[in-house]
Amino acid sequence: MKYSEWNNLSQEDKKNTHWRRRPHVRTATIFSILFALVFIVFMLRVFQNRRMHVNRKPNAKEAFAIAKVFVNDKLKQPATASFPKSDFESTIDTAQNSYYISSTVDEQDSSGRMSKSEWQVKLSYTGGDWADRKSWKLVDILIK
Repeated sequence: MKYSEWNNLSQEDKKNTHWRRRPHVRTATIFSILFALVFIVFMLRVFQNRRMHVNRKPNAKEAFAIAKVFVNDKLKQPATASFPKSDFESTIDTAQNSYYISSTVDEQDSSGRMSKSEWQVKLSYTGGDWADRKSWKLVDILIK
């Protein structure tokens, strides 16, 4: 029903008309659905871009996170490894994209006892997403 036809109806006819046939309700429903679709697409794009870290060089915490991945690969029993959350030392040379990280790891040895080991990693950042392992080059690793 068009709005001009709606204006010509009597009050009794307007009351008896189903709500879907009312022009204001129909227009509002269409715009609400359209807004919801645009909002969903927008939110999907926002959440998709949340994981990208390519616009800047990694900081010390991010380098520590990727260094733990490289150290974990060299451990005998990586499933039992426990790294400290923020107890680490770092030296960063952003001109050379060089990152030197040192910390400790608690791991279970072959006898089942937990032992603490110190580790030092020298990484080179090659560019791209810092969370991607392929964006880093392992220069040196030492586990004591």
